[in-house]
Amino acid sequence: MEVDELRHALGGVVLEAAYLERVLRAAFSALVGSKYAALVDAHLTVAALIEDCERIVRNHTGIPGTERDGLLDALKACHKANRDRNRVIHDDWAIRPGIVTVTLHGSRNSRDLAVTTRTLAEVRQAADQVADAADEVKAAMTAALGPGWVRVEDQLRQELGRDIAADRDT
Repeated sequence: MEVDELRHALGGVVLEAAYLERVLRAAFSALVGSKYAALVDAHLTVAALIEDCERIVRNHTGIPGTERDGLLDALKACHKANRDRNRVIHDDWAIRPGIVTVTLHGSRNSRDLAVTTRTLAEVRQAADQVADAADEVKAAMTAALGPGWVRVEDQLRQELGRDIAADRDT
């Protein structure tokens, strides 16, 4: 495995994770139903966004049952994709001869390490899984709230003329 190929595959995971995060932030604002939700979601991790979106969807009175189930399924796919993304990006890597990498996954509470082998194709598959999860959320949100859902988050940014995420202290 070439180092450049691995870097390219890891870059794909990072790129798709940014796309997933953007979709989740837009979904959060739309589910809350306020442009001001962007002030809150700017401080949330992806895992927290997924959990909060699930909590809102389960209790949202404006989303019919079938659409609710579809959205919850899409958010469940986000959990798995985000966990896999975290393993791919945050575990320690070693490139081994052949077409595999070895990752060392440790825990803060243990001195034990889990060794996992991963092929380049599996790294690329992780990127695809993250992108697919984002696309599932977009489709489910459109089914649940209509095509205008994606614009809610950007309303405040447009009015203020700046990115809210940059205003961490405001």
